[in-house]
Amino acid sequence: MDDIPVIQGDIARNNGEITRIEGELSQQQSNFNDPNLRDDETRIIEQRIHDLKQQKQDYIMANETLEREISMEYLASNISKY
Repeated sequence: MDDIPVIQGDIARNNGEITRIEGELSQQQSNFNDPNLRDDETRIIEQRIHDLKQQKQDYIMANETLEREISMEYLASNISKY
């Protein structure tokens, strides 16, 4: 149970990163819609959008794992009472 606050802190930090990534994604998607972009600029922005989406997914998956860890901690603490 002592690990739960640490895990919750990790989840909060990851949520902050997800929010940051969403902001950057929004900016990159706005940039992508610029009709004056050259092809090479478009490709760079497309790649950046792809990378950001992957990073966001990685943080989401990490949070899911951390949430399972919290559940396991609670379960383990309840089992040890018996």
